[in-house]
Formats: sequence, structure tokens, C-alpha cells
Amino acid sequence: PNMAAMVLQAVLADSRYPASLYADTLIRIRAEQGSITWGRAAIIKAYLIKNFKWEKGENSMGLNEASKDTAYVLGRLFSVLESVQTDANPGIKATIRDRYFNSACATPASIFPTLIKLKNSHIKKLEREKINMKIYYENLLTEIMGKLDGFPRRLPLDEQGMFMLGYYHQQQKKYEKKEEK
Repeated sequence: PNMAAMVLQAVLADSRYPASLYADTLIRIRAEQGSITWGRAAIIKAYLIKNFKWEKGENSMGLNEASKDTAYVLGRLFSVLESVQTDANPGIKATIRDRYFNSACATPASIFPTLIKLKNSHIKKLEREKINMKIYYENLLTEIMGKLDGFPRRLPLDEQGMFMLGYYHQQQKKYEKKEEK
């Protein structure tokens, strides 16, 4: 009840959102191993815009392929790595999201080298079975990784939200493409 009152007061007074709203949203996403719904993505984005002066126009509701924000790009990269895995192993029960999402979000430098090694195995499988997908993913990964200057050791709480938004936006882009076909 207090949270609802604090959020309503922030909306009506056009003031900053309570930090506990953001923290609780991130905790819920982590507890569900990366389950980011549109509502949770909206809370993260609203909090970042209001409390951290995140630019609205630069970061629309959809994927921002031009963004060079490290946390956002890492979220996109994680999403693509998960897609490579699921396309190489259709019907897989546990993806990298289930095992590595929380760690990748908080400590990218310790997790992403492992994920890149796993990706190489999945790409080899795609090369044998679906060469067009292999080429698509290699191009996409090259573009995304070209925006990174390495993997940071840790991401602070506000950047973890950016990671989750990057992941969410990249996932939504994947589903858009399937709908267009």
C-alpha cells in the first residue's frame, strides 16, 4: 500500500519515483531469472527517465540499435547469444538466461567470456545445419560487439536496469521479425 501511495504521489507531483519501486522490480526480474514483462520494462524505463534524466527521444520504446551505452549493448548481446543457443538447439529446456542472466547483469566481465565460448559451439552447429542463420548471427554479433570497449567488472543498479531494457528490446525485435514473416 505504501508503494502505491508513493508512486501516485510522484506522478501527481511530477517528482522522482521511489528507489524501492526500481529495486523491487529488478529483484522480481532476477527472482524469475530474467522474466521481463512489458510492465516491468516500462517501470525500469520510467524510473531511468525521471530519476537519472535518461533521454526519452534517444531511447524509444523499441530497440535502439544506435545506442553505445555499455549496459544496454550488453543486454542486447545477451539476448542474441540466447537466440543463437535456442536456434542451434531447438526444444532446449534451460537456456543461458536460466543459468547466467543474474550474473551477466551484475558482473559481466566474469560471465560474458564463458558465453562467447558457448556461442562458438552453437555457431558451429548452425554452420552445419542452417548456414543462413549462422551468417545472420555472426553479422549481428559483430555489429553489437563493435560497440563495446570490453566487459565491465560490475554494473551498478541503474545500469542493471539498462541491461534489462537492452535485453527486452532485443527480444521484442526478434518477435517482430517472426510476425512480419
